[in-house]
Amino acid sequence: MNYIKFLWLFGLCTVHATTIATHWMVTETGLIQPRADSPFIMEHPNDLLAFLNQDTRWDNIHNLYYDLYNRQQIIDQLWLDIEKGTEVTTILTSNQHCVRVGQLNIIDWYTSFLEDGKSKGVPDEDFLLRETDYGDTDVPDCKKISSLTFSMFAFEHLEGLNQRENLSIDPELSLPEQITPIMTVDPFGHWLAAMLRRNNSSWLHYNMASLYWRVKGNAPKAMECSRRAVHYAPRKYKDIALLSMGTILHRSKRTEDAIVVLRAATDHDPTFTYNHFSLANAYAVFGDFNSSLKHFAECLKLNPTFELAVRHKIAVLCHLYVSDTIEELKETLQKLRQELTEYARRESEWLKSQAAFLRTMKHEEEFDYRNIDNNCKKMTNITGLKIKELKLQGDRNSLLQYFLDSPMYNDQWLKEKGVLAIESAGNLQKLVKHIRQNSPKEATLKIRPEKLKVAEVEVLKEIGPTPIFPDIYTDMKEKTLIEVLAAAEFRKNNERKPGQNKKESETSPFETGVMMYPPTIKINRNHQDFDVDADWPSTDFCKENSPNFPENLEAIYPTFMPFENKGIRLMTLLTDMIGVPASVEHELPWHPPTCPPDKDITLFTQKKVKPQFSSEVAGVGPLRRKLHEYVADGDLAAAQRMQDAEIGQRIYAAMQKKLAPKWILYTLSSLYWRVRSNNINALHCLLNAGRTVENKYRDIVLTSVASIYLEMGYFDEAFTVAEEAFRLSLFEPATNFILAELNMINKHRKTHLIHLKQVLRVEPSFMGGIVRKLLIGWACILKQVNTVNEVELEEGEVCSRVETGTNMVCEKDGSNCQMSNVKCFSSRERESGGGAMVRMLELKDENSQRPDVERIESDVFDHVIRNMPAESSDKVAHLKNYDAMLRTMDKSLNVCGKDGCYSEIQLDNILLEEEDCSNQHLQLSYWLHVSFRQMLSEADLGLVQEITATPPAGRKVPDCRAPTVQDFFIDRMITVDTAGWEPVFSLMHQLAEMFNFYDYTTLGSKIAKYVESHPSSWSALMWAGWWCGAGGRGPCAARCLCAAHAHAPAHAHTYALSGLVALLHMQSKQKDAKDISYLALYSSPKSKNEAFLVALSHTLLVEYDRAIWMYRYALSFDDKFLPASACLHATMCLMIFGDAKQRNKEN
Repeated sequence: MNYIKFLWLFGLCTVHATTIATHWMVTETGLIQPRADSPFIMEHPNDLLAFLNQDTRWDNIHNLYYDLYNRQQIIDQLWLDIEKGTEVTTILTSNQHCVRVGQLNIIDWYTSFLEDGKSKGVPDEDFLLRETDYGDTDVPDCKKISSLTFSMFAFEHLEGLNQRENLSIDPELSLPEQITPIMTVDPFGHWLAAMLRRNNSSWLHYNMASLYWRVKGNAPKAMECSRRAVHYAPRKYKDIALLSMGTILHRSKRTEDAIVVLRAATDHDPTFTYNHFSLANAYAVFGDFNSSLKHFAECLKLNPTFELAVRHKIAVLCHLYVSDTIEELKETLQKLRQELTEYARRESEWLKSQAAFLRTMKHEEEFDYRNIDNNCKKMTNITGLKIKELKLQGDRNSLLQYFLDSPMYNDQWLKEKGVLAIESAGNLQKLVKHIRQNSPKEATLKIRPEKLKVAEVEVLKEIGPTPIFPDIYTDMKEKTLIEVLAAAEFRKNNERKPGQNKKESETSPFETGVMMYPPTIKINRNHQDFDVDADWPSTDFCKENSPNFPENLEAIYPTFMPFENKGIRLMTLLTDMIGVPASVEHELPWHPPTCPPDKDITLFTQKKVKPQFSSEVAGVGPLRRKLHEYVADGDLAAAQRMQDAEIGQRIYAAMQKKLAPKWILYTLSSLYWRVRSNNINALHCLLNAGRTVENKYRDIVLTSVASIYLEMGYFDEAFTVAEEAFRLSLFEPATNFILAELNMINKHRKTHLIHLKQVLRVEPSFMGGIVRKLLIGWACILKQVNTVNEVELEEGEVCSRVETGTNMVCEKDGSNCQMSNVKCFSSRERESGGGAMVRMLELKDENSQRPDVERIESDVFDHVIRNMPAESSDKVAHLKNYDAMLRTMDKSLNVCGKDGCYSEIQLDNILLEEEDCSNQHLQLSYWLHVSFRQMLSEADLGLVQEITATPPAGRKVPDCRAPTVQDFFIDRMITVDTAGWEPVFSLMHQLAEMFNFYDYTTLGSKIAKYVESHPSSWSALMWAGWWCGAGGRGPCAARCLCAAHAHAPAHAHTYALSGLVALLHMQSKQKDAKDISYLALYSSPKSKNEAFLVALSHTLLVEYDRAIWMYRYALSFDDKFLPASACLHATMCLMIFGDAKQRNKEN
């Protein structure tokens, strides 16, 4: 007890004078006691460690405050330097050379000359241009005309020559001047082939053949001819052949190799102007500006009137000036990133100290110390420091670091050298603008200089363990998958394509440059009631809102993406710009704004393609309001006084006067025709707009096209166009709303609601509030009909009848509900029969001579199990047993005759109507996704918490390595086709949901780190394989699943195989999927899941007999296995009625 008292006194004495003055007070009676509002009064006074750490935390809060302020000044200055350093226009206008050269981006540093030898004095008779009649069918394939062994004299030690089959160039514009007057390209090639066959050692004709292939744009063939030209050329003319070879390398972006070859050409003839000019260009691209200037000087010394060389030399001087600024920019950016990292680390300590201090402090009211904003406000009041303002500046730093660490920033930008470096500065300038647009308003914070004296104090260590607050950062939650995709899309659209020079696009006077929903927008997921309330919608909420439900929830609402969402303002286009104010009626006659007829739409309408579905279309009220906004620059009262025909005339007048880009006028015309309920004319306008619209505005056009297709009942066309629009604008309310409507029609209820919620998060008042009513209506009805959150089904049932002849099919957890024609029955109903599918399953052939094929025993593959080799390395035994399994299946099918067991089923033998077969493709795709989710769940891999808690690795993709052993299964798995895989967003979402971690890129990095530290964990390798496969990384998926199979225990061998099968199906690699599915079935012959995947493979390959047999085999283990039942139904529909979807397209 005495010891504790001593510690208490010691701690009290160590409190600083400021702390004592803050805590204690003298009463009127002379008593010394703590102040009632003292921050040092503890909630739990008996907490000794908290008491001892109070002053440490208090000092840290103060010291780090001043330290962060100092660092903020440094960061602000660095950011200011970066903003100045990326102002490319300002930099260029400050240098006389840059001003003289004009636009740098139109300088072609890959300018080339088709030198045929004429300028070097090659006699005319050597060209052999005597004949006048040339064919055009042959080509000079130098590799076939003569062989050439490896030769150092042909520079084959260079990488570009060694890998010449990978070279790529753009076609050059014309033939050499010597040839152009006589023949065109094809006769030129025919003549060269004849000349080289006559003399296969003619360097001159090999060089000209190289020029021919350069005109054609075929770099490998051009290089083969150049190699032979260099080999056979005499010293006098060797530089001509070397010039062509170096030019091919340079135009193929192999500039370092090109410099070697072009230097050799210059050494052979230092008096030839083009040699110096080409070498100078190569040095400029490489970044050796001094050498470039030296050779431009030599070039101009030989030919002072060479204007192109003069201009290129001035451009190099400009780049030399800019390069110094870019080098400074690189250093500044590196310092900024270091400062941001250190600032974030210290700010984290600062915020933790605040939270720890407030957690132990006694509060008059309940206080949540995990909320950063509340903490900063509280500490501002307690300390008198401007903590809240400093935190706002810290938020801006977090934004800077987010952008610099995201895919929007490319580290390669600062690694570019030479003349391409200025493009990197342009990319950085674009990123800086985006950051500036999305930055919060800066807080003004000034501190007296004398207060900064403690800024260098290090963070004081607390006594005991430091408290951990894992959920303290409410404003720094993980980025969602859609935000990662948005960032990737932004990067994709802003990267420079190889071989292209950026050109400044003409800025339209209607562009403001301010997008309402840029790819970098942050979505607030803590504002709407459906995000905050876990029980949303409650029963009481639904009852209260039921009077406001739309009359028809399944109606299609016409949708239009406003121009202003993409930064376009039409302003007075239809009033003052045409000379008729909104208050004045346009004079007669009035013409409608007609658009040129589009051949595709004309053909489409002439065929009278039958709509794929029919649904009520809501009124055009929202479209009319938007049209009125545009026609009178927002003056709705003036616009409402206009007749529709007058509005059409105003648009017509703007089109006649060409007052705006064509695509804007065509899109505006389409809006007019949609308001007039003429969708055909609207489509003509939109397809014309689509041909001229800039890529960054294509989603405006695509959204309207998708909406019109949807109104007309063409689901497939609408879905294709909407998906493309969605990729261009992931956050746009209009694109999300159209996808919500498409998923409503497709009965994808969960995805339907996800897109409706996304619309409301971004724009709550979209379409005048109708979207919120739709969301509430659907959510309440699904809660009532299907009990979304608490599905209550009888044993063995996963279907709920919602209307006559139609059923809603959901997963076990009530998600992904689908409308399906698969009829579901309880055990009693199954006993009594009923339903088309059950009748098909119980169909008996009345022909007594026909074998009984309806009964499929579950023990048909028992001999395969008995003969299964013990070791997977015994390839011979496995192959023999595997072939035996295939023969067993063939035998079962062959007893039915050459036409198969089910080919004679007639429509009058079964009660199956064509109306029951409208969604077979959807069923196959849907149940494949459901089975994949079941595989994820049934595998029970675990490690979810362990992987989530793992810090991300430097490696963003898992590096899986299978043991190099002989294995019958792995040898087949590793040979699947992994080329051309694409991301499967639905699987990415499923995987993200299982981890409850929606930053898919970071999740992959966490999995990679876990795999790196646990390379033999089969569960981790399975997660890695599925992550790679869902993300479209085929080779990675195959490697990881092979490794998982190698390390998996005996009971889990099939998981890697079946996972690979599902991924192959989703990538449309059906043949490989079938091979691996049989391998999985062989590994586990009595698995309903493996049998189902085999059956599905046969269905997708149009092998219906085998598919039906295998579905029946799967059902022999579980007659209530819904995926097999549903896909059996779909397969029977395809077999009997054919592919209705394909017939519609053909019609």
